[in-house]
Amino acid sequence: MFQLSHRALDDELIRSLDRTGLVGQRFRESLLRDLKAKLVLREARDPVDVVGGAGTGKHLVVAAAHAVAEDALGRSGPKMEFDCASAKTHDRDFELALKGAIGEATGGTLVLDGYGHLSPSQQRVACRVVHARRSDTLVMSVRDEADRVSAAPGRTTIVIKPLHEREDDIWELTDHFFASTLDDGVDMKGCRGFSRQAKADIGEAVRETGLASVRKLQDIVRDVLFEVLAAGEVPLKITSGHVRPYLEREFAQTEVRRSARQAALISSQFDDLVQRSLIERLAQTHSVPADLLRRQAALIEETIGYIDDKPRSYRNIMDRTEDIQRAALWVVSGAKTQAEFRRFFGEERFMRPTKSVAWALYNRVFKREM
Repeated sequence: MFQLSHRALDDELIRSLDRTGLVGQRFRESLLRDLKAKLVLREARDPVDVVGGAGTGKHLVVAAAHAVAEDALGRSGPKMEFDCASAKTHDRDFELALKGAIGEATGGTLVLDGYGHLSPSQQRVACRVVHARRSDTLVMSVRDEADRVSAAPGRTTIVIKPLHEREDDIWELTDHFFASTLDDGVDMKGCRGFSRQAKADIGEAVRETGLASVRKLQDIVRDVLFEVLAAGEVPLKITSGHVRPYLEREFAQTEVRRSARQAALISSQFDDLVQRSLIERLAQTHSVPADLLRRQAALIEETIGYIDDKPRSYRNIMDRTEDIQRAALWVVSGAKTQAEFRRFFGEERFMRPTKSVAWALYNRVFKREM
């Protein structure tokens, strides 16, 4: 079983994500949780199904998973791909080819690319072969969310959200693609990137059109840069004046529509910015991830919504919240008795709650008369 503390494990996974080049804070937070729960803590024994739309970054997630298996689990085998789209053979030949590929990827990662292209019978063969493999080979299937699959080889799934549902990452990705375009040799000396309003315009177009592909966002950034270069003088900042003509032409994001939506969003965006700043400050104060604090706040808000049998006073809200937290802690402990609950916290006496505390918690969790 993996021995690092949760914080040390998170640090190790973050280094792996950095090595892979993954961009987008919210995306990274979500992926870190997935990789920890669905890969590392299972010691990469369970197959993983990576599902997402075209251009959303499925293969980048696979690369991150392979890096995590190397860095956190000490795997040293290669990352190899098995092209399912070209596996148009009889089931027996397909089975032999897949077994051979798994053998070549021993100690590493085998990627079943385009899994949705397999016939139903081949999918069943793949499931049987994958589950019979040695546990030191991580198998990941990659498929589009629209694929109809009768038998997926993964017992656990990582779903990649489309770009238009990753609003917090759009600005960061825009900056990243600007920098990567310059790294490719495009000469824009003196240009400091996209202005805030230009990035807001791009983000609005992404959301308004339901754009799913991160790869398409990269195309947008590159297209705008080359149009700016073609116009002659390189600006200090790429502004809305540079971006809007392209967006109007490609996405019909006219000035009238943009202005109307911008006016409606100003107050909500300001409130969101204030709340996000507060969450980040409180998360740092209490040494927890901001996303954890955000999810906890959402749970408390949901809990308040269920208080309909008494006034929603401070005391009643705190009592109901604490009851739920105690019940959740009992569930996490897996205990069936008070003694098992106490042992959950460690073998040393000082680590355990006293018998009277365990007794009081047990009675409160199960609503017994005290």
